[in-house]
Amino acid sequence: MPSLPLYNMSKQKVGSIELNDAIFAAEVRPHLMQESVRAFMAHHYQWKTANSLTRTEVQGSRKKLYRQKGTGQARHGDKKAPIFVGGGKAHGPKPRLIRHKINKQVARGALISALSMNQKEDRLFVIDRLELDKYSTKNVAGCMKAFGCTRALFVTLDGDKPEKFFSRSTVNLEGAKCVRPEALNVFDLLKYKNVILSQKAVEKITERLIHA
Repeated sequence: MPSLPLYNMSKQKVGSIELNDAIFAAEVRPHLMQESVRAFMAHHYQWKTANSLTRTEVQGSRKKLYRQKGTGQARHGDKKAPIFVGGGKAHGPKPRLIRHKINKQVARGALISALSMNQKEDRLFVIDRLELDKYSTKNVAGCMKAFGCTRALFVTLDGDKPEKFFSRSTVNLEGAKCVRPEALNVFDLLKYKNVILSQKAVEKITERLIHA
């Protein structure tokens, strides 16, 4: 069972914490993480943003431009053809729904692999409390500086008011993101270089994955 130092927000050691082997020291399985990230990105694909109009959808006259023969020009129908300016788009992008489903055990294994990888590479820190007395981006930036982080993912419960002060203070800070244990995902764990968890968040994550 791995034992990690327990810090405060200034990176002063205030104790130690025992982590569950099955969650934070498991075998790292890259293929599971790849599947999870693929499903995450598919779920967040903005499929409604691209919609080109075909020649049947463009507004305009359907009258033939000129007679078929005898003009010496190429044969044409109406001016909504894709070769004309203002005409329809041939084979353009259309709205589509992308989904890549994975089962619960794969999602669970991927999250465990990502947590274990961060722990083994010494990129995971545990803090006794991620709390502030007021909204303060400066204090969150100071916490990141104390741990030598330029990009950090914070995980806290966001239940009490001090915890809410902390989570809201990360919004305007570049390179920082704060999520609840329930919203923790493989994409964010791989995107941010360091992961900083509160002691309560560790307990929640362990409870969530052990009983999954």
